Amino acid sequence: MRIRVRLLTVATATATATALLLTGCSSTPAEELEDWWSSGGDSSVKALSDTSGRVNEVSMRPMDDWTPACQELLSQVAKAKKLDTIPSENARGFWTESLTLFEHGGNECVAGAGEKDRPRASTGIREVQKGVGRLASAVSLIRGDLEPK
Repeated sequence: MRIRVRLLTVATATATATALLLTGCSSTPAEELEDWWSSGGDSSVKALSDTSGRVNEVSMRPMDDWTPACQELLSQVAKAKKLDTIPSENARGFWTESLTLFEHGGNECVAGAGEKDRPRASTGIREVQKGVGRLASAVSLIRGDLEPK
């Protein structure tokens, strides 16, 4: 009988170890979001906020100043798109929408300014401004998800 108990214990330990290896160490959604935030999410949000703010600022200047700011924003959008998908279901829609608005608005700004088409460039800047609001909403939800419950 003693042998059976040991075999059963070894079999149970083996099954448990196999299950852990197959499932891995699971993380909570908050831990996954914290990892995303500390692995580039935070710096990407700051860069997008800074560059979209610059686009808004240069919109009060001559149109020749618009292109560099809009190109810089497009560069930051490209970097943000390389991040893993944001693990916050709450913030994901606002994050994605902000990137879309920044990209489309930035492209319209660059194209319009390059063609000296002020209405087109201005439309692009207005899209960037909408993106600022979506980014702020995403950040608010991210911070809420990161707060200890």
